[in-house]
Amino acid sequence: MSMIAGGCQTNPVTGERELIIISRAQEIALGEEAAPKFEEEFGGRVPNEELQEYIRMVGAKLAASSDREMPYEYTLVASDIPNAFALPGGKIFITAGLMRLMKNEQQLAAVLGHETAHVAALHNVKGLQRQMGAAVLIEVAGKVMGRGAGAAKAAAKVVTTMVNLEYTREQELEADEYGLKYMTRAGYNPWGMVELLTILLNLREQEPGRLEQLFQTHPPSSERIAETEKHIGREKEYEGFRSETPDAHADRFARMHQLLPQSLPEKD
Repeated sequence: MSMIAGGCQTNPVTGERELIIISRAQEIALGEEAAPKFEEEFGGRVPNEELQEYIRMVGAKLAASSDREMPYEYTLVASDIPNAFALPGGKIFITAGLMRLMKNEQQLAAVLGHETAHVAALHNVKGLQRQMGAAVLIEVAGKVMGRGAGAAKAAAKVVTTMVNLEYTREQELEADEYGLKYMTRAGYNPWGMVELLTILLNLREQEPGRLEQLFQTHPPSSERIAETEKHIGREKEYEGFRSETPDAHADRFARMHQLLPQSLPEKD
């Protein structure tokens, strides 16, 4: 009997056949087991239910627009470090530090759409396969599914790998492309993705140390901005959208932005 629970399957985003060595059930179990440790790693959940409900509301629109049905869950964590992560199985996190950099809701939708696309296209699962190795990932998934004594240690290994997981250039561009589709299907102006990427690229040039972790895992680049603008300019679903159109939900976002916890002072 093969140790591989998954196998060759069709990617729901790209339509390509590829080897995925864990099953959907194992993927979901990995995310569920790792999520509490992941939250702890990034300062815990922001203790404001109105803010959390807002993140869930925006996230739910992206989840409904995804090419892959999963038990998506969107959470705001308290870390000042600007970043966003997608665990296997659809557990998606955005830090308060990243939300503070945003100016409107369509930029938030762009981040959550991008992370949703990473889950839908199995980028994080493929990243774990690449960085942990097939044998280790199969062993970890088996322990997590068993929910036994080794599950917590196995989940901690997943968290460590995910925190440092570097997506490939192709995966980042793909997550931008499909995140753009998801946010537009959800009713947002796709130019919000360009706004977001421009904010991050400008910050990288002005304050490279400030977003070091985000740049390591999701490097912004002028190429990503150019590719996004190309998609908006040539694909029919983006017709009628203008970069200068104000975000219809800017006031709602501004109210939520004011509820964010104050940034902690930087250590010397």
